Order: sequence, then structure tokens, then C-alpha cells
Amino acid sequence: MKNSTMSLAILLGLTSMSAAAAQDNAFQHQASLDYQTNSEEVSDGFWKANYRYYIAPVDQSNSPYALNGFLAQTTNLGASYSKLDVANFDSDSYGVDGTYVFASKWFVSASYQQIEAFNTDVNFYSAEVGYYFNDSSAVSAFYADGDNNTVEAYGLNLRSFVALESTAGVDLTANWAHTDFDDAFNLGADWYVNNSWSVGAGYHNNDANDDFSLRTAYWLRISDNFSANFNLSKLLDSDVDGVGMSVGVVGRF
Repeated sequence: MKNSTMSLAILLGLTSMSAAAAQDNAFQHQASLDYQTNSEEVSDGFWKANYRYYIAPVDQSNSPYALNGFLAQTTNLGASYSKLDVANFDSDSYGVDGTYVFASKWFVSASYQQIEAFNTDVNFYSAEVGYYFNDSSAVSAFYADGDNNTVEAYGLNLRSFVALESTAGVDLTANWAHTDFDDAFNLGADWYVNNSWSVGAGYHNNDANDDFSLRTAYWLRISDNFSANFNLSKLLDSDVDGVGMSVGVVGRF
């Protein structure tokens, strides 16, 4: 508990740094580290490290920082590592993924993830085919499966960012996923007051649950190459207690 609390304190301490006059230069590499937990037990959490390379420079000057990668609509490759440490359960996960975007704005994606838990390795695979139908919107179909009795799933994704005149804009998402046991639907809307701060809500429905969530996020630009981000979320009408929290650091160059 002491190690997790100390690490969280170090990340939070970054906010005390004086933000330099960031120029919002374009980037092709992004590396991040974040810690996700719940206010009920901050020491039980989830660490995740990510790296992503974009084949073309990504503009971060004219849209919300959290959405720059999506709005770039360019080919990219990524790798991730995560560690879950909750009560008496811990696991390690390794993943790679990539998206190729054609000149026609069709795109294909594939990912592989391995989770190590209880001395067992579980492998997951997914593939996605989609189309960017304008400069800020995409629709896609996906398929996911794995070994060790992993539940096969397929579905549809829809996402669109609507820019506004007085504020940055609204990020709209919709998702449907089907398995042999269930159909799940998710709807989301995040209003970006500016390029750093968003507030949003979500609706989640499947055979077992029907609930709403509220969330807010802030992206703190500390320098041209370094940022911190913070997220809070709360499930309404749910058996889940507490508030979801995450804090992270991001490097772009």
C-alpha cells in the first residue's frame, strides 16, 4: 500500500510544476504511464504503460489533446504492458497492436494480448475493419477471440467528434458487442470545454446491468514534450462503490 500511495503522490506532485509556454508541436511518438484505482481502496490498482508510433506527424494544436491520435487518422503501431494488483489477485498483461490506414480512408487493425494469471497464460486476438467517413468520424466492425475458453465476440463501433465554436467540441461514441451469452450496448458523450478539460456521461446496457456513468478528465500540459492527465468517474445506480480515479504522465516527441 505504501509503494502505491507514494507513486500516486509523486504523479500528483507534478501538478505543482509551473507549466512552460508549450508550443503544441506535432509528434510521432507517444509514451505513457498511468495508475487506475478506486477511492474505496487506492492501493488496489492497475498500472499500465503504453508506447505508440505514428507513421506521420500528429497535430496537437487544433483539437483536444486526448483525441489527437484518433483525429490524426494515420497508420500507427503500439505496445503495452499492464499489471493488476487487487487484494490476493495479481496479473501481468502484454500487448501489441497496429492500424493501417489506406489512402481511401478505409482502415484495418489487429491486436494480440497475453495475460499471465494463476500460473496460466491466456491469449487474446482481435481484428477490426473500418472507414473514416469524414475528418473526425469513423465506423468499424470488430471480431475478438482467444484460447482457454475465451468468449468469442463481435460487434460495431461508431465515433464522431463534433467541433463547436465557443468550446472545443463533443466526442460521441456508440458500441454494440455480441457474444453467445449477451448483447452489450454502450453510449457516451464527452464535452470538451477546451483542449484540456472534458466532462461526460455514459449509458451501459447488457443482460445483467443497466446503468449510467459520469466522468471528467483533465490533460495538463507541462512542457512541449511532457504532460499529466487525471480522470474521475462514477457509476450511478450500481453496486460498485466509490469513485474511479486515474492519474498518468505522457511523453510526446
